[in-house]
Amino acid sequence: MQPPTYTKFLVLGLFAAGSTTWAEDAAGTAAPAGDGTSDAAALQARVEALEAHVRNLERALERPVANGQSGESAPKRSPSPSADALSIGAYGEVKYGAVQNPDANGAWQNGFDGGRFTLQPAYQFSDRIVLKAEIEFEHGGIALDDDDKLGGSAEIEQAYLDFTVNEHLHWRAPGIDLVPFGYTNLYHEPTLFYSVDRPELAQGLVPTTWFEGSTSIHGELAGPVSYQIQVSTSIVDDGGNTRNATDAGTPPAGGYPAGIDGHSAFGLSRATVGDFHQESDQLGYALRLAYSIPAIPGLQGSSSAYWTPNVEPRGAYATDALGTPLGSLGRCAVTLVDTELRYRPNHDGIELRGEAVGAHFSRPSELRANNDGDDTDNVGRTMWGVSGEAAYHCACPLTAWELVPFYRYTVQDLQMPGVAGRDANAPDGTGRQQFHTFGVAAFPTPQIVLKVDCRIARDGSSSTPKDDHVLGGVGFFF
Repeated sequence: MQPPTYTKFLVLGLFAAGSTTWAEDAAGTAAPAGDGTSDAAALQARVEALEAHVRNLERALERPVANGQSGESAPKRSPSPSADALSIGAYGEVKYGAVQNPDANGAWQNGFDGGRFTLQPAYQFSDRIVLKAEIEFEHGGIALDDDDKLGGSAEIEQAYLDFTVNEHLHWRAPGIDLVPFGYTNLYHEPTLFYSVDRPELAQGLVPTTWFEGSTSIHGELAGPVSYQIQVSTSIVDDGGNTRNATDAGTPPAGGYPAGIDGHSAFGLSRATVGDFHQESDQLGYALRLAYSIPAIPGLQGSSSAYWTPNVEPRGAYATDALGTPLGSLGRCAVTLVDTELRYRPNHDGIELRGEAVGAHFSRPSELRANNDGDDTDNVGRTMWGVSGEAAYHCACPLTAWELVPFYRYTVQDLQMPGVAGRDANAPDGTGRQQFHTFGVAAFPTPQIVLKVDCRIARDGSSSTPKDDHVLGGVGFFF
């Protein structure tokens, strides 16, 4: 995306006004006063040096965003550095407020969460080779000792080299990268969504943050369309994600938890990315197309698809309610699809967002959730979810802050018909979920956001999920 023309003139003016000495060094020794020819040559040399510097700045601004595809109009991360230079961006968020605890019969609890702090280093080796990484500390960090009172995590969510052939073809060498599925999984900095928590569809049906060992190609197609095609390690139907958890010869007590179930969808299905501990030999395949609609200014969207031939880990097995092994499980292929649209015709005023996600299982009879002795978490042939959000951007009357009140409605069904397996089918209704989320986000600058929201959660069970909250949050991104 080309930087605005006024940006070029502003940069040129700033450097012309404040960098006379630098320009003279770039052009050579300044000519003696009174020599018109020498003065003209020196001035021309200065202009040429300034133009070269502006071109370098433009190239940095034009480089693709860290997680997206070239050509997609999405909020940029920190610009890639110029050649042989390092840049570091970061984002983070904290949350506070009152939440219902479903494990305590819905009791309200006040609390605080140091949600995450993420570093985004980048190094530009040349005009065509860049290293991108993302290092994230979640929920206060991580420790092994109980007296440290730390229960978070530290993860490498991205680490790859990106090679540019031209604007139509970039190659991401094998590394750790986000799976190109949907919008929020790629663009999940706290300034890019208005609720305190990420949108509900990105908390299960799309296992955000979803990253895998992968390689991909991406670039621009004709017109306002970009693409990314990725091959990655497959998601896996083991919620424990521990080495040898599926070894039926020495099964853990009670068996192993399902990675895909009718309560949390794919929330626990991401494969490990470390030390050859992957529990599956299978690969996953993803395609994402991002586009804008020229006939409707302000309308952008994307469509994504993901497929893997088998999500069952090596040695997958069934158990009864006591964890006694009952036999091996076979193969189950999974297909996921997503389409999302965003409409914002002006800088101020109305903004609309919508998303639909669907999942299909080739053989639900082989899923661990349908063979774990729990009759309430079973999975049928499909899952689906849809979400719609309306927001309004306006100026705060007392400050220069931007205010964005919003409302989002989400409905999803994770327990559709077609259940098969050793378990009896007795769904408890918790897989049929609705969420009403409303609040306001305030932006002192585009890189800082203060949020407050209320979420009302309902499902098909007799007791409801007892998972409402009233939360505040602070986020930043640079």
